[in-house]
Amino acid sequence: MLAAETELKNAEKVKMFLQKKDLLDENHLVIKELGRIFFPITKKVKVPNAKVIDANFSFPKKDKVPKIEELLKGKLSVKEIKLIPRSQEIVGKIMILEVPEELKSKEKMIAQAYLEINDHVETVVKKEQIHSGDYRLRKVKILAGKRSKETVHYENGVKIKLNLEKTYFSARSGNERLRISRLVKSGEEVLVMFSGAAPYPVVIAKNSLAKVVYGIEMNPLAHQYALENVSLNKLDDKIAIFEGDVRKILPKIKKKFDRVAMPLPKTSEDFLDLALNKVKIGGVIHLYAFLNEKDIDSEAKKIRDICKNNKHPVRILRKIKCGQFSPSVFRICFDIKVLK
Repeated sequence: MLAAETELKNAEKVKMFLQKKDLLDENHLVIKELGRIFFPITKKVKVPNAKVIDANFSFPKKDKVPKIEELLKGKLSVKEIKLIPRSQEIVGKIMILEVPEELKSKEKMIAQAYLEINDHVETVVKKEQIHSGDYRLRKVKILAGKRSKETVHYENGVKIKLNLEKTYFSARSGNERLRISRLVKSGEEVLVMFSGAAPYPVVIAKNSLAKVVYGIEMNPLAHQYALENVSLNKLDDKIAIFEGDVRKILPKIKKKFDRVAMPLPKTSEDFLDLALNKVKIGGVIHLYAFLNEKDIDSEAKKIRDICKNNKHPVRILRKIKCGQFSPSVFRICFDIKVLK
């Protein structure tokens, strides 16, 4: 059987590549042995960070996991089963279930079914409200499993400890965090505004040759998780986290940065003047916004105008779709190069 062999430190990167290219053999289990990991694959192709081999051993077969439709057959009507969203967000060992209003009376039954078919999930919750307030927090309700809203999320080779109700976090931004880290050049000094529980700082510090990563967060509970996550990932020598309002904290930091990330999609542009004053000439700002597709170009013009008014001409290098909020609204990242 074909396998992609790699070191454990590269396992997450290799797995993500194989899944993205639909190369992973989902019928067999991965094998770990003597500090190496072997992924069963379906085709002989070049895999970054891995060596493709003809394995001289057999991979154990996966137990067949029933589909959600099979577990709920006879409990829900065919029409009701079609209403269940197939893609659910998983943060660590917690699944965040999106329950349509029509199925509210059967939400606990649906949650229990999802718990049964996902061995790595310990708790199923549902959103009680959307993110709101200065800290962009949300309420969730536990529907099934362990009675806890705290978990440790694994992504891009790091661990991120958090509580779903105490800090803003999106597992679906994992690929975007990795994208930013891959843009970071050796020796760069990076600033993350609105750093939360520090997912951007730890992913960047772990997956790049950045000299140092600064993070600023005003939510005191998120800040405590951030400090814990820096230590949890043994990155104390590469990350500095500050608690407080970015408008008060940032002017006190007497340095400029090669790169500034602004992962606050609702109001990032309101803080663009701050970022412009703290980025080096030739540096890059990553600004996020929730936008309708038709408004992306007009937002780009608005960003250029704000920068021009602040006497910092810029060039927008890329406009990246890095998440979908609704059928026509996307999370967009503008990669902005500061020219002077």
